[in-house]
Amino acid sequence: MQPLFECDESKLRQIDPSWKPEELLDQDGVFYLKDLARKLEFETNRVTRKVRTLADAGMDPWQEIGLRKIWSHWMVRMKHFKPYYLKELSQKVRTVDPAWNGNDLLNQEGTFFLAEVCKKIPFSAHQLRYQCKRLADPRTEIGVYKDEYRKAYLVDMPVFSRWIAAIWFDGF
Repeated sequence: MQPLFECDESKLRQIDPSWKPEELLDQDGVFYLKDLARKLEFETNRVTRKVRTLADAGMDPWQEIGLRKIWSHWMVRMKHFKPYYLKELSQKVRTVDPAWNGNDLLNQEGTFFLAEVCKKIPFSAHQLRYQCKRLADPRTEIGVYKDEYRKAYLVDMPVFSRWIAAIWFDGF
């Protein structure tokens, strides 16, 4: 009989409370989703929606993002979950400091809510959402995109600040 489990799948692991998030993500093994969500601070319904999306597309969520439901428990295979987490779930949205002016904001790193950004620059959220909708990949092209989970538009500031500078200096 062919082996059923791969090496990293053969043990259900418990999370050591002393692990930092980076240490947890570097562990091999299978964990319960509820435990990971608590430690890494993300909503479980966000990943379970992703599982359904992948399954509907004919893909295997266990191989793609390391998630599957066995009986009533969601299991996570860290080897495949880590890249998904780092790309999709670890993003923290920063708050715009009220003391910043538009230039200060444009020099920041990180992700911000579009509505907050527009309070500091001479463009409306409506104008920027319109530009976002016209592009195939607005996140990489202009740094503005809709986060379906949060149901809000976000701004990836390093990308956005380069784009907005070009618009400001070169015109539309």
